[in-house]
Amino acid sequence: MKNEIILERLESLEQKINPIAESAESIKELKEQLTPRVNEAVKALIVELVDIEDDFQFEDLIFFTKKVLRNVKNLTFALDQLKNLIDFAIAVEPLLKTTVPQVIASLDEFEQKGLLRIFSQVPSKIDLRDSKDVSMFGLVKALSDPEVKAGMGVLIELTKGLSAMKNEQVP
Repeated sequence: MKNEIILERLESLEQKINPIAESAESIKELKEQLTPRVNEAVKALIVELVDIEDDFQFEDLIFFTKKVLRNVKNLTFALDQLKNLIDFAIAVEPLLKTTVPQVIASLDEFEQKGLLRIFSQVPSKIDLRDSKDVSMFGLVKALSDPEVKAGMGVLIELTKGLSAMKNEQVP
């Protein structure tokens, strides 16, 4: 009877130990499989670190780490803003896909009509660096100058033309 109790306890212990032994065996097999891969990774890391050995200073890493830790809030803010910029770009992309070809077509039309040629000649004919601020009274006085009158006439005709082009494109 005592032998039977001992045998039952041994069986119970054996049943409890078997999963642990199987787990240990699995871990041993995993270790045997991973050891060569880890050794390869370490060798590759050493080869790569040799390339930067002359440029790397441990003090620089410490300085960099301190800077990062001091600026975590700024880095978080910058990442949030970058996310907002990416979201904006994603939202605007469909609009740009339709708008850019229209802008190109309009510029092509301006070029065919010679408007871009006129605009390209304007900077060579006008010295904008010599321009001065003009008050309301100075504007009224300037309107008595024949060149200003002629320029205003060109500006008004250009404005009318732009308005007509806009009205042609609006459905």
